[in-house]
Amino acid sequence: MTVQEISVAFADVRAATLRWAVGLPERVALVTRTLEVGHSVVVDLRVLGASHQVLVRDAAGDVLLSETVACDLPGAAAMPEQIGAPGYDFTSGVERLETGDLVARVDLLASSLADDPDALVVSFPGVPHAVTALALRRTPDAISWESWHAYPQTGELVHTTTRATTGVSTDVRN
Repeated sequence: MTVQEISVAFADVRAATLRWAVGLPERVALVTRTLEVGHSVVVDLRVLGASHQVLVRDAAGDVLLSETVACDLPGAAAMPEQIGAPGYDFTSGVERLETGDLVARVDLLASSLADDPDALVVSFPGVPHAVTALALRRTPDAISWESWHAYPQTGELVHTTTRATTGVSTDVRN
């Protein structure tokens, strides 16, 4: 997996504007990577700009879980540092970095995910270190994914980690 540059302008402004929601319908994605997890679960890693949505589906295509982290979610909760429910755990953090440190971290992230078939890394034209990346991780009883959202104009790197029990419909309240 190499970094995919898309032809859409970088739109999100800063980490503080990110919102988090579960249970939203499928949104229009700029880039999607669909990954089969076992025989009965499919995960869509979706980049929505400098935001993301992950959809966990059963074999019939029905959505078991949707998680969206984006700036344009009116009424959605501010992105929590941590939230948990049976079958679902989410954590997030924001690092504030000097320009050179952010560039080095984004370059390291892109190179570490470059050959990962379960990852998606997207950059935006004119702002090479404005990156949104997602990576799926699998275990026998759960799936997890990480996301990174880099905001060079504010020196911020957002990192989220989610763990969901495989095959369980998750009821998480925003």
